[in-house]
Amino acid sequence: MTFDLPRLSRLAGVSLLMGAAIVSQAAGDFASAGEPWREDLVQTLPPPDPAQQAQWQNTLAGVYELALRNDRSLAAAEASFRAGLEERRLGRAEILPSVEAGYTYQDSTSESRGQFPVGGELLLDNQTDTDRETTVWSISLTQPLFDLPAWFRFQRGRGLTELARADFTVAQQDLMVRTAEAYFAVLRASANLQASLAQEAALTGQLEQVEQRFEVGLVAITDVYEARAAYDIATADRLGFEGDRQVALENLSVITGRSHSQLWQLQDDFPVTDPTPDAMSEWVEFALQHNADIQVARQQRQVAEHESRAAASEHLPKVSLGLSYRDAETDVVRRDLIVQQRDAFPSDGKDTQIAVNVTVPIFAGGAISANRRRAAARHDLQVQLYDATVRQVTQGTRALHISVRRNVARARARAQAIVSARSALEAAETGYEVGTRNIVDVLDAQRLLYSAIGDQANSTVDFVIDVINLKRQAGLLTPADLLELNRWLEEPPPPSAPPRPRRSDES
Repeated sequence: MTFDLPRLSRLAGVSLLMGAAIVSQAAGDFASAGEPWREDLVQTLPPPDPAQQAQWQNTLAGVYELALRNDRSLAAAEASFRAGLEERRLGRAEILPSVEAGYTYQDSTSESRGQFPVGGELLLDNQTDTDRETTVWSISLTQPLFDLPAWFRFQRGRGLTELARADFTVAQQDLMVRTAEAYFAVLRASANLQASLAQEAALTGQLEQVEQRFEVGLVAITDVYEARAAYDIATADRLGFEGDRQVALENLSVITGRSHSQLWQLQDDFPVTDPTPDAMSEWVEFALQHNADIQVARQQRQVAEHESRAAASEHLPKVSLGLSYRDAETDVVRRDLIVQQRDAFPSDGKDTQIAVNVTVPIFAGGAISANRRRAAARHDLQVQLYDATVRQVTQGTRALHISVRRNVARARARAQAIVSARSALEAAETGYEVGTRNIVDVLDAQRLLYSAIGDQANSTVDFVIDVINLKRQAGLLTPADLLELNRWLEEPPPPSAPPRPRRSDES
């Protein structure tokens, strides 16, 4: 069976605007990702109305735009990417000719005082000053003719540049995953809080009803205690969910650098369906070809291989061609202060050299052999790490595929559980009214209903996160996924105020 790319891009009902062409080129697009990719992405985001800027920043697309501009981890990865782009040029420099030019100007003065014989006479007081002015121009060129270590270091530099691209791809995809996880962590906490608020409100009404029935003698005081205990537990749970939501918002602000309040939530008709294609083996096969972590591990292995071959070649001779030209001019002026005589001695010399240099390492204290063994061991390390990465991606893809299917089944089961729990609550309340059920049955039914509501919301969030991580494992995750997922969001209703806390002396 062939891998259905267009269907795969619409994984689990989240209709992603990628298309077969975009999916098939995903690895190439991300391999060349950089600042232009980020700028192009920002331009694809629909510009919000200035009056709605605050609301826009509370959508998934707005949060992702903020993350692109403000996330420090991505900024650090981008700087590392720019540095890695220079590795190829640095490696290439070792096999290209090097040219050096020099200029020297020297002016010196010397004085001599003393006596020395001239003919048969002895000059007792001789004084001579000498001025020397020298100008030297030089230029030299060196071209490696045979240098295998330099050639393999050039290949290593190319590999390091590709590794930098792959690392930046991982950083970009990880940002999308971190942004989505942080965003939906807030939605999860908000859903749990809303369910807790609804349960607390229902228990407040239940407690008031039981107290009224107790006042007229229809129920025992134990029913009041049971209802009050359930209400107190619900209040404590609500306070815990409020704290969870604040923590989730703080975690999101670390990525975006902004504070957020009411994030947009998933629509009720958000589709939760099985992944397409259904076969796990097809997902694994595609992941082994396009997963970003495997691309990084593969580049690391190739870099280590070139480094090992460069170290092994250090025992070989190196041949280089050298060309040099030197032009030196010297002016010497000597003055005899006794006879007041001035003599000039100019000179001009040119020197041209062509040389073939051969160097053979004989003994370097064992450093060459030790470096060769160390590089070989590092290559073996990267081979093992590559194999481990392949296994981890295979296992991770399978696990996420299972998790997505499990979450789909759980979401369906929990949707039915809400219907059943609501019917059970209605039956318990009716039985309590006619005296066939007690208050404990009603409270248990209420807890079961709101627990099912919260579990349903958590299943949907788990489904979305697992879909995003599955696409990340398969190498399919692109910004289009988040932008299209944003279309399934809607502005939440105004937050409801928590029920008024009851004092312990209220009855």
